[in-house]
Amino acid sequence: MDLEICRELGDRHGEGAALNNLGTALREVRRFDEAIDALQQAVDIAREFGDRHGEGITLNNLGLALQEVRRFAEAIEAHQQAADIARELGDRHGEGQALGNLGIALQEVRRFDEAIGCLEEALRAFIETGDDHNVGILRDWLDRLGDS
Repeated sequence: MDLEICRELGDRHGEGAALNNLGTALREVRRFDEAIDALQQAVDIAREFGDRHGEGITLNNLGLALQEVRRFAEAIEAHQQAADIARELGDRHGEGQALGNLGIALQEVRRFDEAIGCLEEALRAFIETGDDHNVGILRDWLDRLGDS
């Protein structure tokens, strides 16, 4: 849904979804500060509505944007929160995504044992959910970490 239309209609839930989409698109075109701002707004709106699923997805997207600007402590916190929410909701695939991103962020700050633990747990989640694409990606990451 269009962000301006949602705002005109007073549709805060739709506004949050639009901000998440906008933040993701801005990250893709490397406009990271704007992406972080949009995603933080989307997280706030999801929390306002108690939308735990939306909050978790948006926190994971926020963590990715924060990683791009090397704000790793904040990225780690966002990914950890996203993983906790996914676990709370029983969303094993979402948990795998957040843990995989958390593992990559931890690797960036040289917390290798924690990174490997997160990546291994993410790998188990993707095996359980039949996500062969992410299984392959995580096996590659784990191989690279093992070679370090």
